[in-house]
Amino acid sequence: MAQIIPASTAESQETGPDNAAWFRYVLGQYPTGVTLITAAPDNAEPAGMVVGTFSSVSLDPPLVAFMPDVRSTSWPKIQTAGSFCANVLTAGQQDVCQAFSRKADDRFSANQWGDTPSGSPRLEGASAWIDCDIEDVIRAGDHDIVIGRVKALGVGASKELPLLFLRGGYGSFTMPSIVSPATALTRHVKAADAARPKIEALAEELKLEVLVSGVVDNSVVVLTAAGVASSPSGSPSRVGVSFGLAAPLAPLHVAWAGEAAESRWITNARNVVGHVDPAVAHAELQQVREIGYAVSAGAAAAAEFERLVVVPSDTAAPDLSGVLPKLLERTASSGPVSIDDPAGVTSLHAPVFDADGQVAVTLTLNGFSGSESSARLADCRDRLLAAALAITEGIGGLIPR
Repeated sequence: MAQIIPASTAESQETGPDNAAWFRYVLGQYPTGVTLITAAPDNAEPAGMVVGTFSSVSLDPPLVAFMPDVRSTSWPKIQTAGSFCANVLTAGQQDVCQAFSRKADDRFSANQWGDTPSGSPRLEGASAWIDCDIEDVIRAGDHDIVIGRVKALGVGASKELPLLFLRGGYGSFTMPSIVSPATALTRHVKAADAARPKIEALAEELKLEVLVSGVVDNSVVVLTAAGVASSPSGSPSRVGVSFGLAAPLAPLHVAWAGEAAESRWITNARNVVGHVDPAVAHAELQQVREIGYAVSAGAAAAAEFERLVVVPSDTAAPDLSGVLPKLLERTASSGPVSIDDPAGVTSLHAPVFDADGQVAVTLTLNGFSGSESSARLADCRDRLLAAALAITEGIGGLIPR
């Protein structure tokens, strides 16, 4: 159910456009596509940048537009080329999005490319591509409005839905309404729906936020939530928030998924931070399997992670390159977190299993202050695990042995 904010509450919040963070937050309520703009300047390396501002402008003549930041170092290279290709990314191309957002050295070499009629790089597997000549450039504040005259366009062979950006998260947020019943996402949504009575009761009992998350196309997506207003760090909405499935994040979604999933989890993190110790990552997964739940700690890192994935930024996707090293370093130096050492614990996580013994969704208790006692954390853990077990049994799930 959509959250209805009373007029008195809405009016009490800051509405001035001079506050940049608030401006981004409000505009972040509008979902946008994620598009990779590429070009091939003469006698130079190819150039590319991710934007959330690509748009159709006119049918006659056929015009499109995108709006790069005037401080961008990639935009001048694209402008020099005189033409560009707009590659509409799919939900499965979040790694491409991140690579170009952080200007990874292998952002071109790590992907497959074709050429458009104008000679711009065309990303293989993109949802769609639009080949354009630069028609006009208009300065508008701290951005340029780039008008492109369409010369050719087409759709890709991928069956995946386009990548979307909403409230600081990315994923394919409209998939639940049109996805085939046979897909994994539908199973996630059914499990989340079955979980709702339990998580609402749990949130009320513990006065904490409870999130239900599933994995969609290599990203963790919050499917439903309860008790957001009860959480000290609660936000207007969590549903739809998404982040990449990379070590050490969301280990429950990997611990029982097999070697290939574990390797991908570690590789995803390595693509962001450059180096990950596999032994440390595997040790965390082993502990999760042994105890049957996961613990997150570190108030500073949790706050930064929250800011990145919940509060919108001006990039097309959350850049976790700053927070992942902190989380990995904490795990490497202190080992897996335990409630026996309660200092700094920020959240608890429990798995809900499907009929194949795989994790269908996870439950997260969120909003701890970091100063709870071991007894309080143990009580919360036990109630969380009881709720997860009841939901597992309710959907005919099988707990792996």
